[in-house]
Amino acid sequence: MYIKSIKMQGFKSFADKTELNFDKDISAIVGPNGSGKSNIVDALLWVLGEQSVKTLRGEDKMSDIIFSGSKTRDALTKASVSILFDNNDHTLNCDFNDVEIKRVIYKTGENEYFINNSKVRLKDITNLLTDVSSKFNIITQGNINALVDNKSFERRALFENAAGVLKYKKRKEETLKKLENTKENITRLDLIIKEVISTLKPLEKQKKEAEKYLKIKSNLENIECSLIVNDITKYKNCYDKLNNENEVLSKKQEFLSPKRADELEDLKLELIKIDDKISEYNEKLIQINDDIARLQGEKQINLERVKLSVDQDKVNENLLSLKEEKLDNEKKIEVLENEINLLKETYKDLIKEYNDKNNEELKQKIRITSLKSDYNVKSKELLNLENKINILKTNIENNLYLPKSVNSILSSTHLKGIHNTIGNIINVNEAQKVAISMALGASSNFIITNDFDSAKKAINYLKENRLGRATFFPLDIIKSRYISSDNLLKIQNIDGFIGIASDLIEYDSKYKNIIENQLGNILVVKDIHSANEIGKMINHTYRIVTLDGEMFHVGGSVTGGESAKTRNIISLKYELENELKEQNKNIEEIKDFENKMNEIDYEYRSIEDKLYLNNKEIISLEELISNKNILLHDLKEQLEKIKNDESGTNSILNNKLSNEEEKILASYYEQLDIKNKIESNLEMIRKERISLYDKLEESEFSLKQENSLVNSKNKELKDLEIEVNRMDVKLDNLLSKLNETYGLTYEKARYNYHLDIEREEAKLQISELKRIIKDLGIVNLGAIEEFDRLNERYEFLHNQKEDLDKAIETLLEIIKEMDQVMTTSFKETFEIIRTNFTETFKELFIGGNADLKLTDPDNLLETGIEIVASPPGKSLKSIS
Repeated sequence: MYIKSIKMQGFKSFADKTELNFDKDISAIVGPNGSGKSNIVDALLWVLGEQSVKTLRGEDKMSDIIFSGSKTRDALTKASVSILFDNNDHTLNCDFNDVEIKRVIYKTGENEYFINNSKVRLKDITNLLTDVSSKFNIITQGNINALVDNKSFERRALFENAAGVLKYKKRKEETLKKLENTKENITRLDLIIKEVISTLKPLEKQKKEAEKYLKIKSNLENIECSLIVNDITKYKNCYDKLNNENEVLSKKQEFLSPKRADELEDLKLELIKIDDKISEYNEKLIQINDDIARLQGEKQINLERVKLSVDQDKVNENLLSLKEEKLDNEKKIEVLENEINLLKETYKDLIKEYNDKNNEELKQKIRITSLKSDYNVKSKELLNLENKINILKTNIENNLYLPKSVNSILSSTHLKGIHNTIGNIINVNEAQKVAISMALGASSNFIITNDFDSAKKAINYLKENRLGRATFFPLDIIKSRYISSDNLLKIQNIDGFIGIASDLIEYDSKYKNIIENQLGNILVVKDIHSANEIGKMINHTYRIVTLDGEMFHVGGSVTGGESAKTRNIISLKYELENELKEQNKNIEEIKDFENKMNEIDYEYRSIEDKLYLNNKEIISLEELISNKNILLHDLKEQLEKIKNDESGTNSILNNKLSNEEEKILASYYEQLDIKNKIESNLEMIRKERISLYDKLEESEFSLKQENSLVNSKNKELKDLEIEVNRMDVKLDNLLSKLNETYGLTYEKARYNYHLDIEREEAKLQISELKRIIKDLGIVNLGAIEEFDRLNERYEFLHNQKEDLDKAIETLLEIIKEMDQVMTTSFKETFEIIRTNFTETFKELFIGGNADLKLTDPDNLLETGIEIVASPPGKSLKSIS
């Protein structure tokens, strides 16, 4: 192998492309000082991978070797050198007969390396030349002096190069670095493994607790979900049944009273019609009786005329008696007619009163129905309110509105010095509720602690259990913040200014610094217009919040508009307060409804009783009027008879006899026949009236019973509706619990969970499991995954350590083998060089003595080399 040529362009003084060709013999380059001879040697060093700028006689950076320009030429931006080796003997470990190595550098300092025009790394070139480095040396100016002047151990490099152990030495150095790195890695691994083990031990305990918790939780979920599904199924069936009963009862109630009431009205109308018929027949009967009486008198007179031969005095006496009897009868008739007229007036009044009371009864019935409907609506509203109030109370008492991290801190029994959240320690008027809520914002959930130590322990607790983050306000650290007195003087008399936020709330005085820190420098104003004016006056130095929640920030930015409803402790308290007010209002309204219903029901029953008595009075009066009419009729018949007798007697006195006897007799018997028919019809109608009256009484009695039944059914319906609502609330609660606690729908839970034990036994087991979970306290569920992850990491690190231990053994073996090779090669080469050096010295100096000695023959890997030389006839003490 030998160098065939070298090409240079842009390298130091070789601005133009320069190529030098060599052959196998010795080549010499001659020229005056400054012509660039040394630059050729530098080019050879550089292309073969030299990285030292000083070795190449540069100043600061490697790009200094690029041609920097002259008076007549511009500077170049890159430099390149390539060297061509004849490799026919394959000294270089390469398949090519010609091997070209090329290096390029750019002004930016970037280097590129090529072997046979293929881009490679510097390491590839170094590896290619390592095996042949012992076969050539580049000795630059000053190297001979350096060789003599060097210390003994520095000369060793030249001998190592000749011995061909440089590649082994380099590999040993690399191996030693690897060994050192491996040992460092093992040290780091030991520390990491130690740290992992220290973490694994508590994690293992936490993992066992977490696994126990999950097992109990799974068992609890199985039993509780099964019980909930069982209860939902039971309540659902009961709810459906009650709902059906409710519908059936509602339909029955719709047709219960009206039908009977209509029937009663029909009977009353029919009774009035019959009474009218009876009156009509009575009037006809009276008329017929009058006619019969008249005809009877006429017939009697005619008979008297035929049969009697009357004494004049006796007839006069009889006539006088008849006149007296007539006058008496007329007087009785007059009195009786007046009595009947008065009774009829009273009857009309009673009928009117009956109809009025009947209408009033219907109105009361409508009022009762309407009130019951409103009462049921209010009862349902009250049930819903009670449910909402219970939920709100639960949320407030258990802090369910708070973030998980804050709630876990407040509910922890292990932490000390924890007070409460800022939102929980204040009371706010309703007028300023929105303003204070917006002013506090997220800080309403900040936790107040005794001191920094309490806060620190709480933070560590959150970290250990992976519960998230929270903000803490230690009482011994937090300081108050205020509005300056100058600014207050400017705005305190402005219309629309309400006050400082911290002055508008109530709280325990021990929290004064906390409240003033958060609200002491916030102004509350009436509206956005006032906020803008005040903000300008104080140059937007402090935050301003309006009663509607608009926020003016420091600097003048404004936040406002319609926002999502925030659910913090302030809004929850007022929501609960409003719901409680609404509940009390509903309770009062329900009481009013009940009082009104009782009052109307009492009035309704009173009207019913009065109707019953009024009806009895009407019937009694009807009978009395009927009896009086009969008596009147009898008196009128008697009067007519008296009149006929008087007329007949007068006829006898006048001796006037009628010729119409046959006609009178025919009319008399015809009227008797008509009378019989009327009396027969009247008797039938009266029987019908008695039957109808019995029906009326029976219907009224039935109506009372039905009204009682309706009231009972109404109560039953009301109770049923309340029960349905309760069942509805229970179902909602159970379904919500199933969804919120376990994220299940009823259908999915019913498919997956079945209750295999008694309900009471299941409840006992749930209570026991919950007690065990409570006793376990807060469990780190992440410990299972974390332990497995760390344990897997521990196994991995442990295996790595074992691999590294094996690697150290392997590296030590390699180093041992390389030491043996280097020792053998160095010893053999040193002996050859020593012999040749002694012979060459004697040949050059024609005599004399020279030798090479090892400074430490027992340590061939690190020994230095001393040169002993004495020319003929001289005894030199110094090698120089």
